[in-house]
Amino acid sequence: MSPTLLPPTFCWTKMGTESGEELAAIVTRKEWERQLGQGTFFWGIGQSLGSVPEVAAKELGHLPAIFSPMSSRPQAIDVTPGEISLWTASAAADGTITPLPPHALVTSRATLPSGKKKLNHYALACKADAPLTVHLGERVYPESLTNYGTGRRLGGSQVTAIVDRAETGNTSSSAGYPVAFIVELAVPYQLKLAEPRILTAEESAQIDNVSRTGDLAAWKAIVEKLRARSTRP
Repeated sequence: MSPTLLPPTFCWTKMGTESGEELAAIVTRKEWERQLGQGTFFWGIGQSLGSVPEVAAKELGHLPAIFSPMSSRPQAIDVTPGEISLWTASAAADGTITPLPPHALVTSRATLPSGKKKLNHYALACKADAPLTVHLGERVYPESLTNYGTGRRLGGSQVTAIVDRAETGNTSSSAGYPVAFIVELAVPYQLKLAEPRILTAEESAQIDNVSRTGDLAAWKAIVEKLRARSTRP
C-alpha cells in the first residue's frame, strides 16, 4: 500500500522484545492498560525526545504516534535483562514528583548494557479509542523520513523520533516497516519517569504469566498489587 495515506508528521517508534517480555505480551497488556485508563496508556521509551513532541503537537494541533515492529532480532540484554525496574512516578522540569495514574505499569531493564544502573527512562503518553490490535497494512519507509524541524535523516540508533515524511510514492527501495497501530499522543506527550523499584523474580513472572494467559480482570488485580507497594520511605 502506498505510504501517502500516512500523516506528514508523526511520532514513530519501533517496538520489540523488552525487559524479557515478547512484543505480543507487551501489546496485550498495553491494550488492557488502555481499557482501564479510558483510552490512555503509557509506552516506555529509552531516550528523551526533549521538547519536540510538545512543539510539534502545538504547531499541528495534534500528534499521531505510529508503532512498528522492529525488523531485527532483539538484543540479548532485552531477552534476558536480569533485574527489571517498575517506574512508579514522573518528574516535572521543576523536580516535582507525581505518581503515575493507578492503571499504568511501565517497566524497563534495571541496568544499561555497560552494567551501570539505569537512572533515566521515559514514556509516551498515548490515547486511543480503538484496540491496539489493528493492523493497517501500511508501511513506514525510513528513507522518506527526517527529524522534525531539522530536516536531518534518521540515525540508525533512533528507535523513537518525531518525524516529517517526504512524499515518495511507490518508488521506495526498501521493504519498510509495517504499521501495527496508530494512536494520538496526549498532554503532556512525554513523561520523564521517576522512583523506580526493582521487581522481585516472582513479580516479573506474574507479569509475564498474566500477559500471556490472563485477562483484563487478572491484569487489573496484578497492577493494583504492584502499584500498592510504595518506593517512598
